[in-house]
Amino acid sequence: MISKLGAGCALGLALLATAAALSQTASPESQSSKPAPEDIPPIRTIADPYPAFNGIAVDAANGIVAMSDPNRKSLLLYDRIRGASQGEASLPIRQILGPDTFLGMIAGIILDPQREEIYTANNDIEDTVVVMPYGASGNVKPRRVFSVPHQSWGLALGNVADQIAVTVEVQNTIVFYRRQVKGVEAPVRIIRGQATGLADPHGIYWDESHNEIGVANHGNFRGVVKNTGGGCAPSFVVEDEAEAGESRPPSIRIFAANAKNDAKPLRVIQGSRTGLDWPMGIAYDAQHDTIVVANNGDSSVLIFGRNSDGDVAPLRVIRGDRTGINHPMGVAVDPQKGEVWVSNWGDHSALAFDSAVRGNVAPKRIIRSAPAGTHTPGFGNPMALAYDSKRDQLLVPN
Repeated sequence: MISKLGAGCALGLALLATAAALSQTASPESQSSKPAPEDIPPIRTIADPYPAFNGIAVDAANGIVAMSDPNRKSLLLYDRIRGASQGEASLPIRQILGPDTFLGMIAGIILDPQREEIYTANNDIEDTVVVMPYGASGNVKPRRVFSVPHQSWGLALGNVADQIAVTVEVQNTIVFYRRQVKGVEAPVRIIRGQATGLADPHGIYWDESHNEIGVANHGNFRGVVKNTGGGCAPSFVVEDEAEAGESRPPSIRIFAANAKNDAKPLRVIQGSRTGLDWPMGIAYDAQHDTIVVANNGDSSVLIFGRNSDGDVAPLRVIRGDRTGINHPMGVAVDPQKGEVWVSNWGDHSALAFDSAVRGNVAPKRIIRSAPAGTHTPGFGNPMALAYDSKRDQLLVPN
């Protein structure tokens, strides 16, 4: 008997089997190598041929820094010291890519040094988290894959709780699964509701030393949601349409690590003094007891005290032309080297800074996925196209 939760998956498999059978019985004309009359090649293509760094994670024990690449749909692992570039493209230790990998529009990434596993979230279309072993390379199948709600972005691992936390943008939700989750499983708990203040959450960290979870909020509130419980993953709908469509200030919200349901945050960093502007990746720096934020909107990294609360200014800011920070998406802390890593969406680079620096300072090392100065169109899953005849320009919303 097929459960309600698995019915959508079974239907999808049946459709795939039917399509495969039809392709095997197709007429010789349909299998011709000649292109169909309407199959016209493009005159030119606008595309980034290089990997684009999104999420970033560091394994200090094994000397690895890893990046998610939604452009080429790959994962890249570099030696955190020897992978540095003087202007040329850096050579990765390994790159995982290909149709068998299940990698797509990937966003957040975390590393599990104890079990030598890589987690990355398929943010759009695929609605899954892919788990790869450290040794994976090329077009290989994942160690396991599990279903998550649509537009999941950030990931955090709690070793003591033996759980993985996943942020879900449009549902204003944090979903927790058991660490060994595989396939379609119900979450062990969820944080969502009016009291949480969650609104388009992205980056997330798990601070086990203080039993806290921190989340970077964009502020796009789309209504309180409820789980309707069908399909291949938890499915959420707006509970009250009157609550949808509110724009709130960006924020950092800190919850108890065991919080669930409509829990109030322990602390909230929010307001004009914070400088928060499209906060993306977020990390906890135990050495300095600080929260590190990739501030995409103004190309900076903001550092707050862990106990910061309210409309407070950052303790330190890394920003300026010497830093090379260009619309950052991810941050990661290397406690062994005392470094903060930043992944740039605005170009093809990841930067390592001393974790105590501030101001307009040059990075210690740079890893590049393309030669220095290589332009990027900045595409992030474009879904439409418009032509501005007055300026003779193409408009591409991401």
